[in-house]
Amino acid sequence: MKKRIVIILFAALLLLCACQPTPDNPIVIGKDQTGMLEQAKKPIPEDRKNLSIRDRLGAPERLTYSHHKGNWTIEADAEVVVPDAELPIVRVFPMDFDQQTVSGLWTLLVGDVPMEIKLYERTKDEIASHIQILTAAIDDGRLADYHFASREEAEQAIEVLKRQYREAPDVASGDPADGTLLKGAYLDDNGKEASTRTYLDAESYETGYRFSVTNSGTNREPVIKKSYDEYGREIGFSTLPVSSGGSFSFVKGSEPEIVCYIYERELSFSDGCPEEGGKALTITPKDAKAFAEDFLQKAGMDGSYRAQRIFLIRDYESTQYSYRVVCSHLVTGCETLMAGNVIDFDEDDIYAPTWQLETLLLDVNCNGIYYIRFNCPLAIGDAITEQSNLLPFSEIKAIMKKMLPIIYRNDSPDENSDIITEMRINRVELGLWRVRIQDKIDQGMLIPVWAFYAYKTERDPNGMFDETVSYLPILLINAVDGSIIDPAKGY
Repeated sequence: MKKRIVIILFAALLLLCACQPTPDNPIVIGKDQTGMLEQAKKPIPEDRKNLSIRDRLGAPERLTYSHHKGNWTIEADAEVVVPDAELPIVRVFPMDFDQQTVSGLWTLLVGDVPMEIKLYERTKDEIASHIQILTAAIDDGRLADYHFASREEAEQAIEVLKRQYREAPDVASGDPADGTLLKGAYLDDNGKEASTRTYLDAESYETGYRFSVTNSGTNREPVIKKSYDEYGREIGFSTLPVSSGGSFSFVKGSEPEIVCYIYERELSFSDGCPEEGGKALTITPKDAKAFAEDFLQKAGMDGSYRAQRIFLIRDYESTQYSYRVVCSHLVTGCETLMAGNVIDFDEDDIYAPTWQLETLLLDVNCNGIYYIRFNCPLAIGDAITEQSNLLPFSEIKAIMKKMLPIIYRNDSPDENSDIITEMRINRVELGLWRVRIQDKIDQGMLIPVWAFYAYKTERDPNGMFDETVSYLPILLINAVDGSIIDPAKGY
């Protein structure tokens, strides 16, 4: 199976390939945010100002498209979704989860269930124990027992352990958790504090509940430092990247049966219970939406977020099914677009700053919500423009027809490969997508974007791997200037 099944390759990167002629249209390859904002602010002609957005842009109800080459197929028979409300451009900023928010989620989701702190790092007591062991080994001349060649080497290791002691937590795995965030420090090789963050990882062995919060660090540059084993011996190096925005997850009950999520198909909230669900799904999509809306209301989020779309998901063995309810952020009556499986950071560059796209999803079965993931919530700032001047859909379609074959050509398997790949676009949607202000890690904008969503299926007729299905936006086009949005770069 190819490594990047769910990674989007966007044309902004692909245009650099020497074997592919550069398109003539500079709008397609441009990344001029200042010019884009000027274009968005241009007045809409009076004779078109009061038209619906669909009529103003000439957007059809459906889009059809087909492209084939070898074992690759890209086809579209897609609904074209256009909002009723005007699309603004709004400043946004990443948010962490503060104590008040975490306490509210803890009360709502955990309640009185006894929870314990789970740590993946040593405590002060554990490090102090290793310092004592090495100190005694120096005094007794038993350094060889711990694989130290000299007294000086062991003393250097003790100094490393003392630095680690400063940043180690006081609490230990198994200590009671009550929803209070812990504070962690990260020291550089000189023992100076390079970053701090707040976090919490708690679980219940009896019930299987898991409650996790990770907030962004305070470092503005990546921190690279040596890594050591439990006795202070150097074993490599580690990197703390620059990140923006917090992440939260909650698992109710035992670990979810569906670990390898496959998007089986999209449902309507008005559909009946899907036959594929069998006994695992005795509730309808409408019931799943009600669970999600109840959570949003109790969490005080119902004015800012809405249950947007619902999918039937399954595991690789097709034995366990659930509903996945995806929620959107509401901004001046407009919805943010679904990020799907998009990977919005450069996984090959460990030094690159990261600001993942906001995601709020809830997985539901007949017992209610059993899994929640909420990544990088957005703080909404001022509106740059309340009504954006957008390109007609005919231009968006022309850009799509030009760019999809380029994406296909560079993402296709080797010509001799037997892997059969199909991308079937079922939805083309106009909505708001977060882009970064160039050269900024903590400032962004929600801008109007056309997203082309597709089910991507890969099959190996030789049986080397089973069919895999992912659902993702295979193309994002800036609705103002026609440029291609690259989520790995953030703009």
